[in-house]
Amino acid sequence: MNMNIKKLAKKLNLSITTVSRALGNYSDVSEKTKIRVLNLAKKYNYSPNPHASRLASGKSNSVGFVLPIYGLNSSILNQSSFFEFIAGLSDKLHSENIQFTMMFAKNEKEEKEAYEKLVNVQKINKLIIHNTKKYDNRINFLKKNKVHFVSWGRSKNFNNYSWVDLDNEASIEMMVDYLVNKNHRNIAFINISEEYNFAHQRKIGFLKGLKKNNLKFKKKYYKTLRSENPKQAKDIIINTIIKNPEITSIISSTEFTAVGAINACKELNKEIGKDISVISYGGPILEHLSSPSITTVDNPLKDLGEKAIEILFDTEKDKSTLIEFLGEPKITERDSVHTVKIL
Repeated sequence: MNMNIKKLAKKLNLSITTVSRALGNYSDVSEKTKIRVLNLAKKYNYSPNPHASRLASGKSNSVGFVLPIYGLNSSILNQSSFFEFIAGLSDKLHSENIQFTMMFAKNEKEEKEAYEKLVNVQKINKLIIHNTKKYDNRINFLKKNKVHFVSWGRSKNFNNYSWVDLDNEASIEMMVDYLVNKNHRNIAFINISEEYNFAHQRKIGFLKGLKKNNLKFKKKYYKTLRSENPKQAKDIIINTIIKNPEITSIISSTEFTAVGAINACKELNKEIGKDISVISYGGPILEHLSSPSITTVDNPLKDLGEKAIEILFDTEKDKSTLIEFLGEPKITERDSVHTVKIL
């Protein structure tokens, strides 16, 4: 027998909405009714159709995600970290028969419209958001529309939501400690605009690392970029090193700033790993395309994706439950950091 939710409801003498919510394990359906529904669904090998569920409940059985392809993510290579994160979502979504809806945005206006379309048109009430800014209007929008979400990253203007994140402060501290242990004292840090909270956190980590190692913060060693542009990073780094030749090492906040550092050192005829050191966050660019190979701090992006979807489901039944998760960074040593000789 070709079973659908309407036939299943009729056999059970229940409404379609009740059957749909029982299959969705909603708390307003009794355990006795859930068992009845699940047993009959199993008997007829019935699997809920996400589109039918949306018609029955007025909400989509999907998780939404908007991928910006502008600004920090204008390069296809830089988008790879998102797909590693998304890979962590996919297995859990598939096992739970949940659809994944992803939209692309070419500018800030399109990104805002994409969230509005997911929520107001497609009726998606579960979202993963990312690249959080210090003051993020998306959180206001989602809360106002009672959308359940988990954030990849944290915002300063809200603290009552669930999130997963890289441990940005600890990872930069780890980089500073690593360099100091190799006798580096004049350390430059090339960061991204601090309107992104992860960049703000990385600066805090840099300051903490310096203080812990009794090093003073020198403003002339700290530079920020408005966008992920290796050429801009190269030019800024060249200018910084020319003006401050005592610099022995560069911390790059992203892969693309690391590419800028590599090109700057080449143009200055400084051999990375011998004349000057470079350390960065990891990813496919530095793993496969750079020479020499760059020492990196790596974060478990796929694990973060898996954790984000687990938290999304775990907190759906009880919206008052908040879960926060930090991925644990680790250093991968390669060829780009040398030990400074003390005279």
